[in-house]
Amino acid sequence: MAQILTLLFHLFLIYTLQIQGSSAVTDVFVKTGDDLILNLTEAEIPPNSRFWLWQFKDDPLVEFSLGSQPNIVNNHFGKVEVIEKSHSVKLKDLQKSHSGIYTAKVVSPKEQILAQYNVTVQDPVSPVDLTFTCSSSSSSYNLTATCRTDDVSISISLRCDYLTCNQEEAERRSVTKSGSSLHIYKLRESVVCSHSNQVSKVESKVKIETHCTELAKKRNITIINITRIILAALLVVVFILTVVIRKCKRKTKPEEMMYEFPE
Repeated sequence: MAQILTLLFHLFLIYTLQIQGSSAVTDVFVKTGDDLILNLTEAEIPPNSRFWLWQFKDDPLVEFSLGSQPNIVNNHFGKVEVIEKSHSVKLKDLQKSHSGIYTAKVVSPKEQILAQYNVTVQDPVSPVDLTFTCSSSSSSYNLTATCRTDDVSISISLRCDYLTCNQEEAERRSVTKSGSSLHIYKLRESVVCSHSNQVSKVESKVKIETHCTELAKKRNITIINITRIILAALLVVVFILTVVIRKCKRKTKPEEMMYEFPE
């Protein structure tokens, strides 16, 4: 009984493979309004095939019969074309409603899947807005960079001294409602904000030194003033010490002469 069940299971697997074929589904991403060619070569079609087609989900698009011209059955896209002297088709001006599984398969003499494409139509991503906020502390100033799209914002913080800015937080990533990726990070002396999906990418890159300039100037002026005060104080101390030393020398000179030449 177990051997019979095993045999039946193997036969079922063979039958399933014959129907579905061995081709994997290929993921394809297309920008809204662009065209897409679905490729099917002569070598992929079994030599004994008499009837095969392209279909979208369960709806036939183009039918091919041995010895006959291709027949566009369903042109609800408005712009389905068969590539000349081939079995490939071109889908023109794709919209989001055209996302889904496209299948090329043999119908006769037996059903067999030849190729499958999982097509996703996406809009290009929106522009990004990169802004900066400054705040000062006793020995440095803080810079917060914020990257915004229509529905998401992310930020990173940097602590800056007189010469450099160091990133206090790791680079940040977020996923928007539309499924795109938002990314902000420090790259050398700039902050980069990137917005991307599988079909498009926009980026804003701004130098750090162009922001918080007033705070930086105030800090630089403060540092210069403190340095001047310290230098002036040192000069005063040196002057006072010089005067004291000279006076001491003048007082000791007569005593030394009296010691050397007593009366």
